[in-house]
Amino acid sequence: MRRLTLLLFQLFLALFAAYAVLYDVPNEFLVVPLLSLVCMFFLGRHPSTSPKESQQKLVLDG
Repeated sequence: MRRLTLLLFQLFLALFAAYAVLYDVPNEFLVVPLLSLVCMFFLGRHPSTSPKESQQKLVLDG
């Protein structure tokens, strides 16, 4: 996946978590927002989302 796609998906998860908290989606103990935030964390740790990795590829190609 491209970096932009992963960042947009993280944005979607953040908006979904905020919606679930504000509009009381039927979730006990706020499980849905918690899972969304955990998924955002793991997506942020994906190697293709770090800007250093993409900069290294540019330097190696140039």
